[in-house]
Amino acid sequence: GAANGAPKGATTAPGLRIRFSVKCSKTSPGEQVYVVGSLPAVGAWDPAKAVPCGTSAKTFPTWTSVFIPLTPGPTKLEFKLLIGPEGSATGMRWEPGDNRVAELPDEASDKVVVDVSCSWESREVGVSGRHE
Repeated sequence: GAANGAPKGATTAPGLRIRFSVKCSKTSPGEQVYVVGSLPAVGAWDPAKAVPCGTSAKTFPTWTSVFIPLTPGPTKLEFKLLIGPEGSATGMRWEPGDNRVAELPDEASDKVVVDVSCSWESREVGVSGRHE
């Protein structure tokens, strides 16, 4: 085992870890779904820093991001969905409409994992938090 290595993706700072789950069947082969939003952890509205979401033959059309650590602070996250080429920030298409809003739990605990779920076609945003 690694003597000095924390588990991959682990963070010692308090805060939430969020994961996006996006239903989207509008992608073409070679494209993927991205999430970009108001906080630095989700790109601060810069598509070049958007969070990529992945899918598989089994889970399509649901696209899922990795867990993203958030520092304690704003409990409201604004975000939008993008579709773009895999691994590239050029040629991205923004979803139409207003920014989405996810109301995050304000519990500053690194035990809290929050799933943010939404669909490309729908304005609904689901937020469910849990202790790991």
